[in-house]
Amino acid sequence: MSAAELYVGYRAILDNYVDPVDDTQLITAASGSLQQGLRGQPAPPLLTMPMYMVGGLSGNADQDWQAFGDAYDSVVSKLPDWAQQNHADWTVLRSMADSLHDGHTSFLTPDEAARSHETSFAGIGVLMSRPQDNQPPLIAEIFPNSPAASSGLKRGDRIVGVDGQDVTGQTVADVASLIRGQPGTNVRIQVTRLNSPQPLDFTMKRATVQVDQVIGRQVPNAPIGYMKIRQFGDPSVVDNVLGILDQGHQRGLKGWVIDLRGNPGGSLNAVLAAAAGFVDTDHSTIGYQVDRQRRQTPLQTQSLNLLGGATLVVLVDHDTASGAEILAAALQEAKVATIVGSKTAGNVGVATQLTLPDDSVLQVTEQRFVSPSGAQLDGVGVTPDVQVDMTDEDLENDRDPQLGKALEVMVQKLTSGSSNGATGATGVPVAPTPATGTSGG
Repeated sequence: MSAAELYVGYRAILDNYVDPVDDTQLITAASGSLQQGLRGQPAPPLLTMPMYMVGGLSGNADQDWQAFGDAYDSVVSKLPDWAQQNHADWTVLRSMADSLHDGHTSFLTPDEAARSHETSFAGIGVLMSRPQDNQPPLIAEIFPNSPAASSGLKRGDRIVGVDGQDVTGQTVADVASLIRGQPGTNVRIQVTRLNSPQPLDFTMKRATVQVDQVIGRQVPNAPIGYMKIRQFGDPSVVDNVLGILDQGHQRGLKGWVIDLRGNPGGSLNAVLAAAAGFVDTDHSTIGYQVDRQRRQTPLQTQSLNLLGGATLVVLVDHDTASGAEILAAALQEAKVATIVGSKTAGNVGVATQLTLPDDSVLQVTEQRFVSPSGAQLDGVGVTPDVQVDMTDEDLENDRDPQLGKALEVMVQKLTSGSSNGATGATGVPVAPTPATGTSGG
């Protein structure tokens, strides 16, 4: 893309971002990334010099962009192979977005943009997470009836190689892209495993993997329901959530464990519609939107209150984000639910999407949210009432201490008569429930 086409993204950030942005911050980030990419190139210095001459920015947004744009177009026209191979245009957009350090402001390549809407994909059927930035991504969940399910891979395995390529320093999204491919083609995955002295190799055929966005079931031998909500996407998610709650109410369930771990949010309308099943009329405002003028707009839903007085425990983790955090915070403040797990992502905002000429997408945060009491969520997150972390050892040994604690809390509440005076059995048996992650492959 030309500098004129990239200017549209530049202006979108300046004009729409929820906080005031200094244009020099964006241009400095863009030129610095390009300069870094040009280092070591065999091109004569005169061809790359324009990019190194960008400086002395005035603070006038259009004049500063003109200076940068002229340098960008000059370098790209003289080094077209470098520009195409290194995606100079994507580098500019990504670096400007990243300079804001905002989880909702980001750049997506055409493939990433298309993948963000997938509910099925051709891969091996694993969900990956990276709890620590300096560690390779680990397998947090293996989907049933997938190639990975019969391969010998385990939860807790860390992926270090794909088809012989070392991926230890790559993002989870990049690793997922390498794993995915045409159905029926082979992919070789190399992993490290706790208590295994050498890396392990697994080869399997890619297949289309369908992922259920909402999973509901009853805990064996107990009047307790379990519902996993992976994300708040299309209206079918809302229909499933409300339908499962309604069925549980009709069957007389006395408690629900709602699993929001790994839920990245999604549609705000879907969050509000799903929240209607959990809140009563006194708590129909689940938060407030805050725009760049600092005006607050209430997030209101129409209460359906499908819990029928049932006890509610909500599971969260460090990958619970955005709309899922809004819901968790609202239920916590209303004292409708006990929150169990680890502190949430603190990534709460509404982003507008700008589709660029090559079908890449720039997401820009336009609004942030606060809880019903006005508590800041973005950059802060939701702190659980009961803190329980998940370790690599837990994953590898197919243990889920967070779910175990949630059920323990539930049983304590039911047996103590804190909700509906219900009674339940202690030592509730339950099959291990998969943990959650951030990207599937």
